[in-house]
Amino acid sequence: KNRKLMTYKIKSNGYKLAWVLIPLSLPFMWFVLIGRRGFYLYDHAVFVTYSISFMGLLASLAALVGAIPGLPWLEALLLAIIPPIHMFRHLKVSYGLGRWEAILRLFFLLMSVNIVLFVYLIVLLFLGIL
Repeated sequence: KNRKLMTYKIKSNGYKLAWVLIPLSLPFMWFVLIGRRGFYLYDHAVFVTYSISFMGLLASLAALVGAIPGLPWLEALLLAIIPPIHMFRHLKVSYGLGRWEAILRLFFLLMSVNIVLFVYLIVLLFLGIL
């Protein structure tokens, strides 16, 4: 009934529960890198933690840029272009992948990110309703 309270709860729980993104992402990272030997759950956890940290810093930078009058388009551009580039380089270098293998795995990683974010938002929405 009270949308402002629900919005407040979602915002306040959002940053507190950001750590939930790590265990939600790990099975998907395992799937993205299935068939790649020599990498374990710990390696995937480090990859995911670093990637989430980078995306948080990018979102903060984009919010600052978007607050500058006349530059909201740059905020959208940063959030649309930088994440796939970062994920491609991160996959390629961290896991020693070739260019085409990294592109293929990036495709699956981007789909996984959407699923994880959807589940995370459902959790936040559920906690906002409580």
